[in-house]
Amino acid sequence: MRPFVRKLEELKNVSIEVVADDTPDEEGTAAIGIKFSDGTTLQAFYWRLVQDGHAELASFDHQKKYGLPAPIDAKKHVSTRLTGKICRNVQFDDATGDLTLVLGETSKLQVFNFTGYESWTLRFPDGTGEYSNYAQSQ
Repeated sequence: MRPFVRKLEELKNVSIEVVADDTPDEEGTAAIGIKFSDGTTLQAFYWRLVQDGHAELASFDHQKKYGLPAPIDAKKHVSTRLTGKICRNVQFDDATGDLTLVLGETSKLQVFNFTGYESWTLRFPDGTGEYSNYAQSQ
């Protein structure tokens, strides 16, 4: 098993906090930071929240109005939904470089990688880490 995948195994059964990232958002992004209770951090630009087996919201929805009274604050929504949840598993897709955080009983946060761009950054408490485009190439 690769060292990176082993490190992901260590994120089981820790709680998370989701915070809005100060990075300016470009079209389709809604930068968020995820703080794991063990000290690991994840910065993600492109993501999708899956709730009860259905896509609920994505970074692409951030600041869109869609005929609603006000634009969607996707960062606030995902923070409200996921902060305090327990991370049951983190899955890494070798083919795409995507991460899936399985949270609680009914929630998943899919964090997307797009080649040539560091779509997510993961830092572990021991100072090691990975970038989405590098992890995929290993």
